[in-house]
Amino acid sequence: MEYKEYKCSELLSPFVECYWSAHADKPPFREQESLIPDGTIELMFNFGDNYSQIKDGRKRVVKGSHIIGIRRESLRISQTNNQNLFSIRFKLGGIYPFLRIPVHSFANDFFELDMLMGNEYKEVEEKLFEAPTDQDRVDIADRYLLKKIYRKIPEDYAFVDKSLTMMVQNPTLDLKKLAEDVNSNYKTLEQKFETVVGLTPSGVLKIWRFNSSILSMYSCKFNSLTEVSYDCGYFDQSHFIREFRQLTNLTPREFLKEQFTIVQVIQPALALRLSKSYNL
Repeated sequence: MEYKEYKCSELLSPFVECYWSAHADKPPFREQESLIPDGTIELMFNFGDNYSQIKDGRKRVVKGSHIIGIRRESLRISQTNNQNLFSIRFKLGGIYPFLRIPVHSFANDFFELDMLMGNEYKEVEEKLFEAPTDQDRVDIADRYLLKKIYRKIPEDYAFVDKSLTMMVQNPTLDLKKLAEDVNSNYKTLEQKFETVVGLTPSGVLKIWRFNSSILSMYSCKFNSLTEVSYDCGYFDQSHFIREFRQLTNLTPREFLKEQFTIVQVIQPALALRLSKSYNL
């Protein structure tokens, strides 16, 4: 499999983490793979074979181009033969100014584009399909998104973006105190986060801890999972195991044994996201 990431226009960088492409002429992964909760949303243009979501032991084909909503738990997939993907990976809350649909309404699942975007995506999908190179696809995606973002930024997005910045600057900040600092109350703060991000503020912190623990476990810098748990902000190892199981249906030790290929592929992007976006 050939996987590459590309930078977006600087004007889009507050919203878009990167574009990426993946090409393969045979199944690139093992029979089942895991898409972990990482705080991103993918606008996925699929020009290869369809793949399947595995849920409750059953397979459901994910047809054509689609959006992978914000993940509150891991999603299992099974990849087929020919892979030709081009994806727009949105930062936490980054898709909201473009779609202006409450993000919690399309969370933790795969959604066909016409369900969320009507027919407007078809023109850009056709241009991306006909583009001779991935760099041409990057240019097409930039132009498409820049046209949509020229509208006024929604007030809810600006509110949540300010709140997230404060959470980054002080990860131990009490969330009720955060609400006060942005002249709000916690219920309103939760509602706005659910609308813009698809997660509550506490859910965001949970995802940040989890992603930090993934990197720590793969870094081999720690002698034990107990050390990982304390370094990543968990109260104790039982707290670490409980939240990890909620997000992956596996314990940290079981997760490491699985050695998911996708998790290993996205590690550099994950490290960059944590260091530059979350500062954990």
